[in-house]
Amino acid sequence: MTKTQTLEVRIRMYSDNGQGEFKAFSLPCEGEMNVLNALEYVHARLDPSVSYRSSCRRGVCGGCTMTIDGKILLACMTDLHDGIEIDPYTVE
Repeated sequence: MTKTQTLEVRIRMYSDNGQGEFKAFSLPCEGEMNVLNALEYVHARLDPSVSYRSSCRRGVCGGCTMTIDGKILLACMTDLHDGIEIDPYTVE
């Protein structure tokens, strides 16, 4: 039997001026979870205003590309950890 732990996920929320604040969410985590799983959980159960893109869920299409802990990564291929910060991916 796997023990469930609670992880904090920080997601930058949308704002008109592009300087949105991070909002913290606590999620139950049992076993391995990736960032895309966490976003799905937050959207479905905690805050439906959280939006994201995904398609293949296998690290092929690049649809779930975002900035995670300051690095450009695929949400479907990035393991979740406590205190993770998720930002939209923006090209400057």
